[in-house]
Amino acid sequence: MARPSTPKLPVHQTLLSEVLQRVSNAKTKTKKIEILQEYKSPALTKILLCNFASTISFCFPEGATPYTPSDSPKGIEHQYLFSEHRMLEKFIKKTVNGVTYYGCSNGVRPGMQQLRKEKLWIQILETLHSEEAALLDLVKDKKINTRYKITKQNVIDAFPELGLQND
Repeated sequence: MARPSTPKLPVHQTLLSEVLQRVSNAKTKTKKIEILQEYKSPALTKILLCNFASTISFCFPEGATPYTPSDSPKGIEHQYLFSEHRMLEKFIKKTVNGVTYYGCSNGVRPGMQQLRKEKLWIQILETLHSEEAALLDLVKDKKINTRYKITKQNVIDAFPELGLQND
């Protein structure tokens, strides 16, 4: 007798780390793309864009961030990356035609001091579930594919509107 499939949680109640693990576990490229499209959200597309776009980088040094991971179980007393993804704009640099723009200010100067950014980054990592915090730390260094079997081509095929094919 076939084992019943796990019911799909609403997108806003699903950890992005769980979505990426499902993609990673998928056997075929078609199935990977299907799962990515099924869980499409601004949070998922932003995480994937930050990881795979060569024009986007984080304002932090490479390597593991020193923070205390949350020990709360899934779904209880932690924030979801689904809602916290908006904060990522404060920490990224975008390079367009050789000019670097900082975060949501879209100015050529950072809108927030580096020390304040680092403190806020650590606070966000500590409020997220430990799996999502680890995911975000991987995205910061563009190393999502060291933990999850997902390629830039998978993302291009699932979300051509992100424009990664021109990158």
